[in-house]
Amino acid sequence: MLTLGFLALSVGLVPLAILFALGRVWTLEVAFIRLAWVPLVALALQIMLWRPLTQTLSYGSIVPPLLTCIISLFFGIVGATLLAAHPSATRRPQLLRSTVLASVPGVLLVAYILVSFVRFFATS
Repeated sequence: MLTLGFLALSVGLVPLAILFALGRVWTLEVAFIRLAWVPLVALALQIMLWRPLTQTLSYGSIVPPLLTCIISLFFGIVGATLLAAHPSATRRPQLLRSTVLASVPGVLLVAYILVSFVRFFATS
């Protein structure tokens, strides 16, 4: 599990590095708004290709969705930081929508973990 965490951290830093590199071309907000859909689309593709993914990777097929959800958590943190950097009067609705869109897979992961804990403690 520790290895998976290090893998997620290293894989999660790559999209954030791309985001900050694009922040030099555009502003960081514009780069975030334009890349916020990537984690959700990646998770949707993994769900659509679930059967070939499980046939190819067997038990390891859980790793790509898990990494996508962890990367989504990183994107959600960046979006929340961008929202917090602005005074409340100048918050953009696009930035808020993009933050919610980017954090949907991460929220699904957190909800799954919470439900698992509740079911475990309820049955024991």
